[in-house]
Amino acid sequence: MDNVLRRGLAVLLAAVLMLSAAGCGARQAKEETIGRVETTEEEPTTRRDRTTKEETTEEPETSTEALTEAPTETEATATEEVTTTEEETTTEEATTAAPVALRDPEAIIDTTTTLYTYAKMQDDLQYLAAAYPDICHLYSAGKTEDGRDLWYVIFGNPEAERQIYICAATHAREYMTAQLVMRQLAFYCSSYETGNYNGIPFTEIFDKTCFYVEPMVNPDGVSISQLGEEGLYRQDLRENLRAIFQSDVNNGTAETTDYARYLVRWKANALGVDINRNYPPGWETVHERSVPASTHFKGTQPFSERETKAQVAIVESMSNPLMAISYHSYGDLVYWQYGQPEPLWSGNEQLAQHISNMTGQYLAGYSNEAGFSNWCIIDKGLLSVTVETGTVSAPLPLDQFAELWREHQFIWAMLATTY
Repeated sequence: MDNVLRRGLAVLLAAVLMLSAAGCGARQAKEETIGRVETTEEEPTTRRDRTTKEETTEEPETSTEALTEAPTETEATATEEVTTTEEETTTEEATTAAPVALRDPEAIIDTTTTLYTYAKMQDDLQYLAAAYPDICHLYSAGKTEDGRDLWYVIFGNPEAERQIYICAATHAREYMTAQLVMRQLAFYCSSYETGNYNGIPFTEIFDKTCFYVEPMVNPDGVSISQLGEEGLYRQDLRENLRAIFQSDVNNGTAETTDYARYLVRWKANALGVDINRNYPPGWETVHERSVPASTHFKGTQPFSERETKAQVAIVESMSNPLMAISYHSYGDLVYWQYGQPEPLWSGNEQLAQHISNMTGQYLAGYSNEAGFSNWCIIDKGLLSVTVETGTVSAPLPLDQFAELWREHQFIWAMLATTY
């Protein structure tokens, strides 16, 4: 009898353990919804006229302009190193956290400071995806060397028959462009139900044409320019930053021997590669720097950088792309000439003219080789222009933002209805 009882207890105990293990492995999921804010925006004001001129040079290498603000915000630094195993770039939709309280549409994006950081952008992207889940879909196209997600958004009807790509902050110190593009995204999200452009409702415009928006192409570089060495999580990358600085000083290519100011003027990614010189068209002809530097180093080969691969993955995921717009900072002009054949030559000039008519920016001459727009035009056959914002050297001071917003608020709607 005792043996029977013992065998029975053993069987019962085994069953209990199996049920417990199954319970620990189970996951729960819940759906949460959030209301939509309706706002009414004013129609665009009259744009100023300017005389068209040709420009063939980039921003001067030397600048004595000082920042108008000292960095006051720090991003959380990781104590452990981020893994950097190379892998094929993929995109996946982000899972958003629980919805937060609805924000004032006019204050979703912080425009009271130039230090619009990666952390702020990420928080705003997650908020917009949670607040407007039908029209704002958040994805990651991979990770940077320092472990940051390369975020992009599909805005509008994700099944739209046409797509337009918008990107910003390719060069680190030109980070006000990320702030501008995020302000555009927040504006179109919050006024989607009530806004219109030239009498055409936003709901109709963005149902037919959706936007793929990558507001910060180079978040590691932006973090360096905004926050200095402490902007990087990994200690080895910080040490590499110092080595690049010393190399630039030794080679006579550093703008300044002041390390803090040198980092403020940083343009490259965390490895010292200029993302806008890392594309195939004309790559062999670029000889500005032969080693990693704060600017102008093209990398060891085309497409060598994670940020470049992410841009390629995003553009190539679009089923019917109309064009690509790349926001940069310096010169208040639009680059459109990349040696492209007809009909792309005339088409790109016309695209640049439409933007100039709205913003008052000049039409410029040739841009540098091996850039993102070169690749879009020469290799992909897409219309593509580089929009240079701001009238002074980057980083742009805060007093530039109001004018940029006035000029560029309705660009997306204009492009979607013109093409």
